[in-house]
Amino acid sequence: MNRERHGKRGVLPVGAFILLAFLATASCKWGVPSYTLEVTLDPEITGTPEAGKHVYKELTTITLNYSAVNSIESVECWLNGDTRKAPNGNVILYGDGYTLKANLIDIRGSYEVTLSYSDGSVTAPDPFIITLTGNDRLSGTFTDARGYHGTWTALSGTVTLAYWDWGFYLMTADVYDIGYSSGNFTGEGFSGTWLAKKL
Repeated sequence: MNRERHGKRGVLPVGAFILLAFLATASCKWGVPSYTLEVTLDPEITGTPEAGKHVYKELTTITLNYSAVNSIESVECWLNGDTRKAPNGNVILYGDGYTLKANLIDIRGSYEVTLSYSDGSVTAPDPFIITLTGNDRLSGTFTDARGYHGTWTALSGTVTLAYWDWGFYLMTADVYDIGYSSGNFTGEGFSGTWLAKKL
């Protein structure tokens, strides 16, 4: 009689308690794990996710949205120190302990340049080395290992290299792409694409 009364009052049998405890434990053990993403931003960069440590569920799609305080500068992101990401894109977490750093792009340095002419009858020069120098990330001068010279700018998302003494060659590319993808050039009445490989 006591058991019947307790049952009517909503008291669960011992077996039901064991089942609920097992399900709760399984939910914690085999549920969707949480992963951390630690974000570091250059002081001149704003956007989201903000700087600091964030916790997300596995397979969460995180939207990156960063820009430079000075709008004529450009931003790049590095995931775990070795995967380059655009400042406006997505990251999906598959594991724990992620790091993300957003910094301003600095194109100064040396590159091996390869030209491809649109006119297939024109023989391109052998790949050559250019070195970009300057007092800041936005402009400066460059030297060409073949003996040529010019000026460069990296303003509002576009890199421009203008030769002083090589057939008025003008080379342009997206700042984010320099060193990774091709740009366009004109010179001596010709046009084509150029690829700069960072050395």
